[in-house]
Amino acid sequence: MAESLTDDELVTIVDSYKRKKLNPTSSKTADDRDLRVYVNRSVSMERIKYIGFDMDYTLVEYKSPEYEMLCFDMVVKRLISIGYPPEIAGLKYDPTFPLRGLFFDKQYGNLLKADQFGNILSCFHGFKSLTSAEIRRQYPNKYVQPTDERRIHILYTLFQLPEIYLLAALVDFFENKNRGYTRIEQSPDTHGGVQCGDVLITYQMIWWDVRTSVDWLHVYGDVKEKTVKNLERYVVKDPRLPLCIHKLRSSGMKTFIATNSDYRYTQKIMTHLFDYPEGPDGGPHRRWREYFDHVIVDAKKPRFFEEGSMLREVDEDTASLKLGVFTGALKPGQVYSGGSSGAFCKYTGAKGKEILYVGDHIFGDVIKAKKEQAWRTFLVLPELKKEVKVWESTQSLFLRLQNLAYILAEVYGSGSGPTDGGVKLPDMNSLRRALKV
Repeated sequence: MAESLTDDELVTIVDSYKRKKLNPTSSKTADDRDLRVYVNRSVSMERIKYIGFDMDYTLVEYKSPEYEMLCFDMVVKRLISIGYPPEIAGLKYDPTFPLRGLFFDKQYGNLLKADQFGNILSCFHGFKSLTSAEIRRQYPNKYVQPTDERRIHILYTLFQLPEIYLLAALVDFFENKNRGYTRIEQSPDTHGGVQCGDVLITYQMIWWDVRTSVDWLHVYGDVKEKTVKNLERYVVKDPRLPLCIHKLRSSGMKTFIATNSDYRYTQKIMTHLFDYPEGPDGGPHRRWREYFDHVIVDAKKPRFFEEGSMLREVDEDTASLKLGVFTGALKPGQVYSGGSSGAFCKYTGAKGKEILYVGDHIFGDVIKAKKEQAWRTFLVLPELKKEVKVWESTQSLFLRLQNLAYILAEVYGSGSGPTDGGVKLPDMNSLRRALKV
């Protein structure tokens, strides 16, 4: 038993394990990274009664960059239709530029990569990378307040990759590729932008036009129609998906979907993903609805995890909403629209900590679900695969950083001086230079 181990035995085991993990030849992580689940808190799965799923970028994986290119081209057409120069039709999406989690500064028109505290790590104005000195001229402390929604817009999701690239492309277009516009002076209390004669376009206006055009595209445009007409091109179909859901249900858990997508789109996408000639257990074909106890569309997350909206039944034949607010126990197999996480718990009898919700939106799915209802959360993070690969390939650098930081903090911090136990230590300046390198 672990509790009977002495401290010395524990240290021996830990040191041995660390040496093994630091040996690249003994690590199997690179071989099965796609199959791993990473945790930052233990979850007792035997206490979980419901597992819920978002749909887009969770159950559904869109092909990249094909899907982003489709959305980008359609947003550009929308912008031209509301008055933007026809020349922007020549803009081409570059999938190597955007990554999610960036901040857009509506005042200066910059894309910022910052840490969770608002400390700026890098900054782009259009496609120009600003130097450290240039960043400090606009941000004296190399810091922005992430919660300042009037100035900062955070681009959380993979859906927003085309939006990120378009913001940079438009800033670059108006300032560098359209001679009729000139950049206007910026100040701490005014929004910068470009001007052509009497026409002023601020960076905030550009952000607003792009943001509303993207929303228009997904609500009123035909991006969903184009997607379902060419599912093989835009959607990844993985035979492991029905098997995964089947195994969860076979273990005694109940499953549900809570998606912001409408019923018609959900029906077509999910039918495609679960369309196999036989079931995962070798039995007859199953409709996708048979894999889930409850289906909630038009959830309006993150509002779903707060006050929510009206919960109504969906007529599956017409996709229209039935009359009145639904207030009874959720019926197995019935599709619902709207509602809230509180209503879901109330009508299913499930407590918050008995629900594990799987989603891709760090704010709309994970933070809100945990903070408002104490649901357990599971974040789908495709970028983690690359991050872990980088971490594994640079183990020696991380170990060197760790050792340098230890000497700086523990040895010099304790006042041990230039030598410790007869070992000559590097001087403070050389130590700092080594850390910087």
